[in-house]
Amino acid sequence: MEKSESMTVNDICDIFQVSRDTARRDIVKLTEQGAVVRTHGGIALPKFVQKFHHYVERQNNELEVKQRLAECAATYIQDNELIYLDVSTTVKCMIPHLHVKSLKVVTQSLDNAWLLMENERIQTYLLGGLISCETRHMMSYDALRKLADYRFTKVFLSAVGMNQEGIYYYHEDDVHLKRELTKRAEQVILILDHTKFDKCSFFKVLDFESIDMMITDRAPSPELQDKIENAGVQLIILPQPEDANV
Repeated sequence: MEKSESMTVNDICDIFQVSRDTARRDIVKLTEQGAVVRTHGGIALPKFVQKFHHYVERQNNELEVKQRLAECAATYIQDNELIYLDVSTTVKCMIPHLHVKSLKVVTQSLDNAWLLMENERIQTYLLGGLISCETRHMMSYDALRKLADYRFTKVFLSAVGMNQEGIYYYHEDDVHLKRELTKRAEQVILILDHTKFDKCSFFKVLDFESIDMMITDRAPSPELQDKIENAGVQLIILPQPEDANV
């Protein structure tokens, strides 16, 4: 575990030559002892599980980095596109930089929609459903089905964590939503700051092959960078502020 950071149930069965029932019982014991944290399909060491903070708390975390990443991401948007903006404090920072003549935006985020309404050149479509007070967005199975009506030129996502296995999210709702979005997009752009590297959460939702471009503020570890680039992802690493002034 110290080497791999996380393990699936199949890994446990293969390495220790035990049945899936035995593996699950061991997982329950280790979880109760606080030695591991359960994830979707396996376990991880607690230090590698990204904690999920309330939306309001996250707004000011790494704010300068989020703004730089968002400004860069916004430069890839062109006139007359149909895009999706994720429920994310980083993605939200893109909105002041949407300097286009005409744009259609789909989102589930109440905060995104509120900011988008201030720009009369942008048509905003808010997918409906039950409002989450924790993340300030709306979600329903009807909204998931509604996505089938759209073909996005670009989908902008963020995530809770990323390791060599893939891209992680905290909420179960994200499993089907994010996978459906990647199927409905010509280009999927992931915006992720360095604090999410080598971290996982409860649900591994996306493989690297689901992403076309990733924008970040620092280079990942060589092993993680190899995984990203070998999947064909275009990796954009922003220069550090001090480097930009040299």
